[in-house]
Amino acid sequence: MKSSSKKPSSKKPTSRKPTSKKPTVKSSISAKKRPVSKPKRPPAPPRSVTTRVQKSRAVSGMAAAGTLSEETRAELDNLQDQFGDLQESMLLTSAHNEMADIEMALSLLPAEIEELRTRGYVFRSFLENKVNVMSEQWEEMHDRVSREITRRTQELERDSDTAESALRQTMSGSASQVARARSAIDTLESKARAAQSAVEAIYEPLQQNVNQTRAQVEQIRWLLDEIDEASFQLYPAEDPITACQAQYMEREKEGPEGLLYLTDGRLIFERKEEVATKKVLFITTEKETVQELIFDVPIGQVEEVKASDKKKFLGHKEMLELLFAPEADLSGATLRLHGADNEEWVGLIGRVKSGEIAKERTQPKDEAVVEAARAAPTKCTTCGATLDVEIVRGMQEITCEYCGTVIRL
Repeated sequence: MKSSSKKPSSKKPTSRKPTSKKPTVKSSISAKKRPVSKPKRPPAPPRSVTTRVQKSRAVSGMAAAGTLSEETRAELDNLQDQFGDLQESMLLTSAHNEMADIEMALSLLPAEIEELRTRGYVFRSFLENKVNVMSEQWEEMHDRVSREITRRTQELERDSDTAESALRQTMSGSASQVARARSAIDTLESKARAAQSAVEAIYEPLQQNVNQTRAQVEQIRWLLDEIDEASFQLYPAEDPITACQAQYMEREKEGPEGLLYLTDGRLIFERKEEVATKKVLFITTEKETVQELIFDVPIGQVEEVKASDKKKFLGHKEMLELLFAPEADLSGATLRLHGADNEEWVGLIGRVKSGEIAKERTQPKDEAVVEAARAAPTKCTTCGATLDVEIVRGMQEITCEYCGTVIRL
């Protein structure tokens, strides 16, 4: 009996040795970690969004564990959600993204403009220089914007610490503490908006110019794509300037949809729309695209251009009224423009008529074509009749009124 009681007592301490060391190791590690997470970093970069949201959820858990009224718990949930939603605003993520967009656009625009030139677009010669100027402005501005973002973010970090501390103290359920947290979070939100506005104010004018240039490039690309698919051909040395979607108003509220083109020689409307070819119980089951030339008028035969607006529900219609010379095949036309400014079109047509648009060319007009217009025939090559026709800008042929012969210029 004695020997059996001694043996277990001698083995028990030895079996406990490994297990007794583990808690010591854990406690020493946790003791080392605690002071590392507590100190704040005033000048350091912003904390991660995940860390703050996790802390916010921890507060929510502690508050829920307490004896809080439903109303107070709902109020705290709203404050925690509001605080969590502020993380991206506090880091000025939107400003960072917009800066990246500006930099990307400025790096791509030169190649995109060069592509348009290669495809034959010769107008808006200001585009290349405009991109160069914007790139220089961005080089000067970039560091200033980055410094401002850093400064504002650090200020918001301090305000965020205040709001977070106030939010932690609300777990007591005290109405005054909840009000204090609400005030701190509202202040943080207000300051985050102010910081975003202050940073945006530095680069916003440049951003607007970059976006405008991108839209111009995209519009020209679309114009060249439509020219490639058009049902008509450009004349030799005829260069497109712009185009827009439009409706040719044959009657007050009806007419074909299509595209209005302006070149340095003509004003052209091409019908291009999908029409129903088969319907079942008033429901369209089959469609086809109709594409045909409606009119093309030499720019010199456009006598009058007028912009007018017709009011409609929640907006207005951009109308363009055209009056053509008696020699034109058409007396005039009324078009409704889609996604275009009719005043701008009036100005553009006027600049083409006056020849002022030539100042925007990247290369001069082919002199051989200009000389051919000057040396237009004065007699019909078929019947010999004298041709009393005024040669205007954009004319490519003359029709003899006596025999009907078409004479190419």
